[in-house]
Amino acid sequence: MMDSNTFRGVRLRKKMSQARFAEFLGVSESTVAAIEKGRRNISDTVRARLAEKIAFDDSLISFLESYEKINKIVHYKL
Repeated sequence: MMDSNTFRGVRLRKKMSQARFAEFLGVSESTVAAIEKGRRNISDTVRARLAEKIAFDDSLISFLESYEKINKIVHYKL
C-alpha cells in the first residue's frame, strides 16, 4: 500500500514540482501537498492514475526503497 512518503518519492523521482505533479495526475496542488503531509489519504482514483501514468519498474522501485531508508534515518527520533 502506498503511503505519503512513497507518494512524495514518486514525485521526486519524476523530478516534478507539486504543481506539475498535480497537473500530471489531474488533481489540485493542495491535494498533492495534503497527501505528502499525511493530512489526506491517497484515494483509489489517484492510485489508479499513478498506476496508469507511471511505470513502476526496477529503477523506480530501487529509488523508492532507498528513499524510504533515508527518510527513516532523517526522521529517526531518539
